[in-house]
Amino acid sequence: MPGISYETVFIAEPEIPTEQVDQLVAKIKETIGAHKGSVTSEDRWGRRRLAYPLRGHREGFYGVLNFTAEPTVIAALEHLYNVTDAVIRQLTIRHYPSNKKFAPRRVRPAGEAHRGPGRSGPGMRPRPDAARTSAAPSAAPSVEAPAAPVAPAPTPPPQGDPS
Repeated sequence: MPGISYETVFIAEPEIPTEQVDQLVAKIKETIGAHKGSVTSEDRWGRRRLAYPLRGHREGFYGVLNFTAEPTVIAALEHLYNVTDAVIRQLTIRHYPSNKKFAPRRVRPAGEAHRGPGRSGPGMRPRPDAARTSAAPSAAPSVEAPAAPVAPAPTPPPQGDPS
C-alpha cells in the first residue's frame, strides 16, 4: 500500500529551548521513518499567542510537519505526543487529494455593472420598497385651507333723520 499524506501540528510549551525542539522534531521524524514514511516538509511557526489558556500557558511553540506514511503511524505519533511533557496539544490529519477542477473566473467587460442583492433583472420581481425613491424624503406638500369668506363690515345707522 502506498503511503498516505498526513499533516501533524503540535504546540509545545513556550519556554522550551531550541535544542529540545530539535530533539522533539527528530523523534517525530524517527517515528515516521519507522513506519515506512518520509517527511515532505517541516515548518516551525515559533512562539505564538493561544486563543485560550492551555495547561496554564497563554503562548505556545507551534510546529507543523507534512509527511507520507502508513496508517499505523498515527497511533505511534499520538503515543509519542502523550508521553512528551513539553507537548501541550497536537493534531494529525489526513490530506485527501482534490480532483476538483474549477473554471476560471469570468471577467466582466468594462462598463458592465455588478448586480448585487436587491437589483432587478430578467425574471425577477421588483422589491416592495423599490417604488420608494432613494433620495432624501421631501417635505410633505403643503395643503392650503380655503380662505374663509370675509364678512362685510357693519354699517352705522344713519344720522340726521329722526323719524
